[in-house]
Amino acid sequence: MSGNRNSIDLNYKKMIDQIADAILVLSDETIVYSNRSANQILSFDERTPLSGISIGMFVNPEEMPLLRDALTKITTCQSEKHSLQLTIHSSNNFKLPVLINFQLLQACDSLVQLSIHDISARKAAEESLIQSEKLSVIGELSAGIIHEIRNPLTSIKGFLQLMQTSEKLNKEYLEIIMREIEQIEKITTELLYFTKPKSDRFTKINLTTIAKESMRLFETQTMKRNIKLCLEADDGDGHCLYGDKTQLKQVFVNLIKNALEATPKGGTISILLSSTANTEQISIQDTGSGIPKH
Repeated sequence: MSGNRNSIDLNYKKMIDQIADAILVLSDETIVYSNRSANQILSFDERTPLSGISIGMFVNPEEMPLLRDALTKITTCQSEKHSLQLTIHSSNNFKLPVLINFQLLQACDSLVQLSIHDISARKAAEESLIQSEKLSVIGELSAGIIHEIRNPLTSIKGFLQLMQTSEKLNKEYLEIIMREIEQIEKITTELLYFTKPKSDRFTKINLTTIAKESMRLFETQTMKRNIKLCLEADDGDGHCLYGDKTQLKQVFVNLIKNALEATPKGGTISILLSSTANTEQISIQDTGSGIPKH
């Protein structure tokens, strides 16, 4: 029986070595087997085995609790299979987004097989789609954006014309012109935030401010269709939290845009901000027909 088992183990390893996905077998968190693809991804040499190395060497410390939780669920039979998306990095710190499928091999030895699939192409496609959606929203909001920029430009032009007719330099006019230029700069900066992919930047932000800035982009569309866009906050300007300003504004813009598409002429779109002890709630309601039950 021992000879047959060794033959089966050898054939199993040969078969696994031909699989394109990276395969690891773990005992607790220690790698006891790695196929060629795993060796290639993690050590850049398919002939260098990874046996005896902790899986933690290739996983970001902040993501290790997720991996440990998945291993615990498998080894304690809470789940027969488990999937997890995270980022692994090779011996030279090359980072790769992957999908890992966990499966129990031997309950008595707590051996778990990890099938690691490279999803970098899928991630790139998702990022491209998100970017396309952002650009699409900006295209649809172009009328509102032009309106936002045209107003300060009109003001700047008017005060410059007044200054041309005066021999004395009017500092008050210059201050107004500078404020209007700063407003244009602010609008263009916000547009750049929408169009350029950026990493998350969590800061303390005010939801009331974000709601008002988002609403301004729709002023032209709401005026043309006689739609009332209003903001109600139960705590005035006190709705603050930590988050990414650009991503939260994108949420507001998308939801207001959806509500606008569903609202008939003369309708109302209401943005409601409310707070509890530890949470902020945002509700965007419209007077459209609603989503069909089916």
